[in-house]
Amino acid sequence: MSQFPEYGVPESKVSDNLIIGAVRNALGESEEVDTSDIVVDAADGIIRLTGVVSTFYEKRKAGRLARAAEGVKGVDNSLVVVPDKQPTDQKIFDAIDKALGNFPEGRPARIGVRMVESGVAYISGKASNAQEAWNAIDIASKIPGVKDIVDEIDIAPGEPIDDVEIKNLVIDALSEDSRVDPFEIEVNVRNAEVYLEGEVEDEEAIRAAGELASTAAGVKRVINHIRIR
Repeated sequence: MSQFPEYGVPESKVSDNLIIGAVRNALGESEEVDTSDIVVDAADGIIRLTGVVSTFYEKRKAGRLARAAEGVKGVDNSLVVVPDKQPTDQKIFDAIDKALGNFPEGRPARIGVRMVESGVAYISGKASNAQEAWNAIDIASKIPGVKDIVDEIDIAPGEPIDDVEIKNLVIDALSEDSRVDPFEIEVNVRNAEVYLEGEVEDEEAIRAAGELASTAAGVKRVINHIRIR
């Protein structure tokens, strides 16, 4: 089962009130999240999101925006998805099946929907890396009526790749993008889980490093501990 990449700054001296303000601003600036029924709280740098949104995609997007805000150590995403109009499970299934029909490109039906039950979609199959799995879940999350998603996707790059080779692939990915300086980032891999450490200029570099690392073949999970210097 795949794990989504984790983003954020692990240590912070920013007060909870300032963190709450930063998260509210980030959510308010997004055109993809309706914040009218979202409540933001914080305790010791851990953000808790409660309230109601109309799509699972909004819930995921709100969690990602909150996690990327300055000073946030973690996010408890307790938002409840209440669709404006709840389609049947079969209609949700058909819509996800169609949306994932050609995903990943060139390998149709590699990742698909196994079942939908009471608005909960079960997405299964094999991905070549963590980013591919993440993208499949993102596609499914945009389907109206989806209340939650169970990720059953396996990371299976094909030929077995050991941790040393995965590390080299991650370093190569970081080296090919101008948004990050690979010399500022330390990469460690244990059991196909990638750990990123170091200090960079801004949050964009942190997010870019996590995204790039997750695209490397064989990566099951990215734990991003990079900080802003």
